Amino acid sequence: MNKTLMSDEEKKKILSRLCLMDDVFFSKCFSESNECTSLLLRIILSRSDITVEEVRTQQWEHSILSRSARLDILARDKDGKIFNIEIQKDRRGAKRKRARYYSSMIDVSALAKGEDYDTLPESYVIFITEQEALGDGQALYEIERCIAGTGKPYGDGSHIIHVSASLTDSDTELGKLMADLRCTDPDAMHYNELRDRVRFLKRSNEGVISMSGEFEKIIERAVRISEKEALEKGEKRGEKRGVKRGKTDMVKTMIADGSVPLEKIAQFSGLTVAEVESLKQSMVQ
Repeated sequence: MNKTLMSDEEKKKILSRLCLMDDVFFSKCFSESNECTSLLLRIILSRSDITVEEVRTQQWEHSILSRSARLDILARDKDGKIFNIEIQKDRRGAKRKRARYYSSMIDVSALAKGEDYDTLPESYVIFITEQEALGDGQALYEIERCIAGTGKPYGDGSHIIHVSASLTDSDTELGKLMADLRCTDPDAMHYNELRDRVRFLKRSNEGVISMSGEFEKIIERAVRISEKEALEKGEKRGEKRGVKRGKTDMVKTMIADGSVPLEKIAQFSGLTVAEVESLKQSMVQ
């Protein structure tokens, strides 16, 4: 696939429209900032004693005999606790059995051959979704195993958390954090750690350079989502023309947005540059 070079201004325009609910941007923001990750965990877990010492992003947990998993963020604090944080715009990406599977993958990686089971560290799997998470209208769900009949905690050190970003109270610390995750303008963010990091990545030349390897992922994912929406729209209409019309609408939306070069739109939509230019001309007639 031929890659079209983008200018720094074009890159900054794309970055200006991103928020931390975009998993690629989220991972990049937190990948080199223990401070941002510590802040997020302290607020979500309502604990002031969390100090993150290691952060890895887009971490693959491989398995020879079963399905591998790529984790958005895998962090470890000063006490050895392990935290997996996942960003999902669509709640369908935060399925309950996915959380269970991720928790088991973390356990397998955390326990070395021959080690006693009691050495397993406490672990947290945290899903942050833009939409309501589990269907009961809560902003935050804490899932813990308990003993049926008594209700007593099972105490195995495994925790699953779901946060619904759109339902949080804007007057609380959690609500302000979720507002920051949805915010595209760093100057409007509440927390200094996030504000400074996002401002660096979006507006400084060094930050834009550090994001250079991510633009293909960002644009390709945006096109993939748009194509999926177009396909769903076409299926609802019950006709192939609906899919084609939906794809054309998607390309026109990207042209009108102005943040993606025409060559890139052609590259990821499957159209030729001439076809994209023709659509652009039709929009101004």
